[in-house]
Amino acid sequence: MNRVAADIGGTNSRFAWLGDGETTVREYRNADFSDLCQVIARFLDEEGKPTVKIERMVLALPAPVEQRPVRLTNIDWRVDPQSLQQKFPIQELSLVNDFQAAAVGAINASSPRRLNPAAPHASAGPAVVAGAGTGLGQAWFADISRDELPRATEGGHADFAPQGAQQRELQAWLEQRHGGHVSCERLLSGGGLAAIHEFLGGAALDAAAVEQGARAGDATAVEAVQMFVSIFGAHAGNLALLSNPAAGIHLCGGVVAHLADWFDDGFLESYSNKGRMRHKVEGIPVYLHDRADIGMQGAIQIALQG
Repeated sequence: MNRVAADIGGTNSRFAWLGDGETTVREYRNADFSDLCQVIARFLDEEGKPTVKIERMVLALPAPVEQRPVRLTNIDWRVDPQSLQQKFPIQELSLVNDFQAAAVGAINASSPRRLNPAAPHASAGPAVVAGAGTGLGQAWFADISRDELPRATEGGHADFAPQGAQQRELQAWLEQRHGGHVSCERLLSGGGLAAIHEFLGGAALDAAAVEQGARAGDATAVEAVQMFVSIFGAHAGNLALLSNPAAGIHLCGGVVAHLADWFDDGFLESYSNKGRMRHKVEGIPVYLHDRADIGMQGAIQIALQG
């Protein structure tokens, strides 16, 4: 068996070679390459298998994958399946949305943290997966007990719903910055955390620097992280009301993994703050996955199927 799984992110890409009794994973910075073909070629060369026939390759891409070529979100790459199969010895090529892969990885992960411990765990029924990284990905399962891929969505681009005066000011600030529409992704992503920090009067930093500042006790960085978590809680509560996912809401993604320790502070209250429907969302389990490679794990599972 020679199979390849890849999780293509907006910033980094992970590839796994799945052979008989061997699995190797390599990670690459997208900025070092001009297109996906270059990354695949580098990976196969480093594996010492540039001409070995690949039984199946699964590429999890940050974009809707129905159109050809696939135009990736948050990175200026185009992916043409026909060109890839002409260039590389790929017998079967499957393109899935990156958040389909992340959702598969999340649902099958062991021992996620339960953020809403009062809600009962369910092994069947619908589930929603949302993850903050370079962007905000979302997918849903009609029933996690069925052996089928989740449905990918572009829910991260739904309207941001501010809670309270400060968040309304934040929305107005972002409207001016972006010329109108403010999506949830503008807040719930690495760039979103950086934007919140800047809105609060902090320096223009990237998400990693804001996190480091918060851990060092910087007051503005701490407030930014707390606001991020609160906004994510409200968004997760909206997902609970919209889809009634008996099998739960799963949170994942690189930003969530890095900020996992902060989700114990304020997330649940914001999640549950749904007025007359508070009791409804309190009955739906919420899980947090602190593995940054959850999408890679999902892509591997998809590649190994069949």
